[in-house]
Amino acid sequence: MTLQQLQYALALQRYKSFRIAAQKMNLSQPGLSLQIGKLEKEIGLLLFDRSKSPINPTPEGSKFLAKAHEIIVSTDELQEFASNMSDTLSGKISLGIIPTLAPFLVPLFADSFQQIHSDIALDINEMTTDLVVKGVLNGDLDAGIISTPIQAFGLLSQPLFYEKFYFYKSGDVENNKISLSSIDYSKLWLLNEGNCFRDQINNFCDLSEIRKNKKFIYRSNSIDALIRIVDVKGGMTILPELTTLSLNEHQEENICQIDSKNPKAREIGLITRTRNNKENMLNELCSHIKGNIPKQMLSSDGLDVVDPNIQKE
Repeated sequence: MTLQQLQYALALQRYKSFRIAAQKMNLSQPGLSLQIGKLEKEIGLLLFDRSKSPINPTPEGSKFLAKAHEIIVSTDELQEFASNMSDTLSGKISLGIIPTLAPFLVPLFADSFQQIHSDIALDINEMTTDLVVKGVLNGDLDAGIISTPIQAFGLLSQPLFYEKFYFYKSGDVENNKISLSSIDYSKLWLLNEGNCFRDQINNFCDLSEIRKNKKFIYRSNSIDALIRIVDVKGGMTILPELTTLSLNEHQEENICQIDSKNPKAREIGLITRTRNNKENMLNELCSHIKGNIPKQMLSSDGLDVVDPNIQKE
């Protein structure tokens, strides 16, 4: 039994197809089948049910592959631990970032970070909060940048910065501030249900009837799309602060503050596994991100930080 054979078996479990798994592993399909066959013969277990499509593990195979995944992750961690002891930062950071943040945050740090740390490769994935958390927990991701805090066994989080919420309104803005009680929900455009950002807004807005009696419903997962729909169809939406930095001069005139005692905001943090062997690289990444964020966004002083209510067992 070799680590390579375990990786082949895990690839087949993930892609559920010999053809796709072989392509991903840069191996011929017969070669992949041969290696998995050798592994099954050596351990005396049938790992996959080949009689059905897509291919899935047998009950015994699922248990074996769960242990194999632990071994592969531990091996990778050992390699990273050794490289992390060096004074030279090098390696790869696989990072998941939520969609309401990635298009606006990544351009602020990615290029300059790699100019300074040319030996560190960044693999950035735009993913929903659930997929980021899952990816960090199972080792597919080294870290994630999401709205925090988060309560999840096996995860650590550290705050990076804080984004205030703003209204984005079409037409002439008579007042620089809009109270939550004066919102016309029939004209409010928001992200689709299940999005963490929308869930946070629901903590301070009553969204129970937002789509009631609407003749045009737009189920979007993109903040850019919401900005465009407000520009074209009218109405208003709610934006996080980094988004406002990318607006053009005309669009900036449509920004309004939320009228409340303390501005509503969300905390953005970096999550990692409790056992993390890329600590030095990730600390450097965190420092670089903070250094490229407007200074006023680094503190939560005077802000009403909205809890995203993320809890994972």
